[in-house]
Amino acid sequence: MTTRPTHLSKQAMRFCRNWLFAVWALFCAPWLALAQSYDTTQLDSGSVLPAPAQYAAPTSVVRGPCDPDYWIVSTRCGKDAVEAGQAFDYQVFRFDGPNPGRGSSLNELLASLQPGVPVCFMAHGSFVTWDSMLEDSAFTYRWLRQAAPCQPLHIIFYTWASDDVDCCIPHLRVNKLGRRASLNGFYLADLVTKVSAEHPVCLIGHSHGTRMVASALHSMAGGAVEGRVLIHGPQPARRIRVVLAAAAIDHDWLNPDRRYGLALCQAEAVINLRNHTDLPLLLYPLRRPISGKALAISGLTRRDRAKLGDGNQKIIDYDVSDLVGFRHIWENYYNQPQIADAIRHYVYFDESQQAVEYPR
Repeated sequence: MTTRPTHLSKQAMRFCRNWLFAVWALFCAPWLALAQSYDTTQLDSGSVLPAPAQYAAPTSVVRGPCDPDYWIVSTRCGKDAVEAGQAFDYQVFRFDGPNPGRGSSLNELLASLQPGVPVCFMAHGSFVTWDSMLEDSAFTYRWLRQAAPCQPLHIIFYTWASDDVDCCIPHLRVNKLGRRASLNGFYLADLVTKVSAEHPVCLIGHSHGTRMVASALHSMAGGAVEGRVLIHGPQPARRIRVVLAAAAIDHDWLNPDRRYGLALCQAEAVINLRNHTDLPLLLYPLRRPISGKALAISGLTRRDRAKLGDGNQKIIDYDVSDLVGFRHIWENYYNQPQIADAIRHYVYFDESQQAVEYPR
């Protein structure tokens, strides 16, 4: 009678353990990856924002003591049009001064932009509800403004149908939302092109919102996304800076030969908020058989930087692991003043580009 060598037995045990973990991750982990939960309070009577059709009126307090001045542009009610690549009238809401949130229009938004003032677009990730988006927008506005309260800035929050995919298998649901985020990149690009080129633009993306930002930049440079191209064709270069937080994209997707290989052609500077302890994104490679690590986990590798060429000078990794820890949701970023200080020059364009840091 023969016995299996000890080292082979250990390899077999590790193999079985890894597969059991992978099966668990495929069916359970996606719920952890992008899900968010919030405590909400009631609005004062008469201060209800007119919500998009099929969404309940918001119940969150969205105004603070400093009288906000920002916009929300929504495609939540146009998910079918987005997935079909059809024209869609954005829903626009304004929060200005002492007024509660109110319905507005894209024309009013564009007319309100002061000449030369930077315009910041923020794209959220998946599993974000209408109410939680309102709360996040209010806190994000204050967080960014406190970093440079004397500097002028226009802030526009882009919201999309990120919480209503009809699919009972979690990892398939996450993948479908990732594709929808990519398609929303065309609409984000369209919004950016409507803003006069005299305005510097900052694009902030969180989680799947980073996929939307990368898609927008790639399409503006003439690239194809999900087999489609921007109807306006390649856009002329303009001043665009980018902030990627909890980036749920492969670490090499910005390389010239990869999915969003033209994105850096449109950006003058990109900061990737790297968090190598982000628990949900540690499971990111398990979403499909052959997948690289998330950009938020690994940052740009040496091989990525070698392939980027001149684009290598445009992007830096900034480690926020000690500040954010294993958490993923956006709330854990906008609760950190130090992160707002780190991205200040990307948002306000008030100082020359920071030096590039290379991975060791």
